[in-house]
Amino acid sequence: MEVIDPAMTVKVTGFFLNSSITFYRNLNYGGLKLCILCMNKFYNYNKGIKKNILFKLSSFHTWVKSKNRIGPHDEDVISVIVGSLLGDAYGNKRFVEGTRICFRQSIIHKEYLFWLYQFFNNGGYCSNLEPRIYTRSLNDNGIVKKYYGYEFNTYTFRSFDWIYKMFYKNGKKRIHSNIGNYLTPLALAIWISDDGCWVQSGVRISCNAFTLNEVKLLIKILNKNFGLLCNVQNISIPDRYSIYIQSSSMLKLKEIVSPFIHHSMLYKLGL
Repeated sequence: MEVIDPAMTVKVTGFFLNSSITFYRNLNYGGLKLCILCMNKFYNYNKGIKKNILFKLSSFHTWVKSKNRIGPHDEDVISVIVGSLLGDAYGNKRFVEGTRICFRQSIIHKEYLFWLYQFFNNGGYCSNLEPRIYTRSLNDNGIVKKYYGYEFNTYTFRSFDWIYKMFYKNGKKRIHSNIGNYLTPLALAIWISDDGCWVQSGVRISCNAFTLNEVKLLIKILNKNFGLLCNVQNISIPDRYSIYIQSSSMLKLKEIVSPFIHHSMLYKLGL
């Protein structure tokens, strides 16, 4: 039986690049929370810090079969995936091999999409082929309009299956009761980057894929994890909702997510 949220702590002391290292970091290994040696000791792309290292993890993932790619995964990787799946990304479950995460953004958010790609590429989670451009045609009252954007996928990992199960039921997105364990400041920054907008001195987060009860659960988590005051907002589409983070919580929200959000998305915080 696969479980979503067991826990374990591991200490690892070893040698890396001729240097002795003891480093702790929360990780996930197929749903198993670990605290283990972490590459972000050497580089952290979320904070704009990058140091030269002598190898890339992608050299491992390219020659290992997808069904044998089993992690473990850095907390930042899990946070970016969780925030993205709350937003515009989607999981693609492949029968035996595992799950891959698919990212797509409109052309006006090209810089943000390429930032996500660089994050995963430097961690060895996707190929060296840069995001591909896509075209989408929509019929608007008889007038066909074309929209352009960029997209990329991660490699397929069996150790992403637990994330897929947490977010999908019968192929439809849902909110799992344990989502609060993975909604970190980085995940919140990614979620707002995908589905947030600055409205009336507050931030509105679109939740079109989720039910009213799921939106209410997310509001409880935002209050519990971050102390943010939020309320449900109805939109023009029946049975679809948004979360509105009130203006009284904006100073706190900016302090929480500003260190993690990409500069091209700061406007969504009114900055």
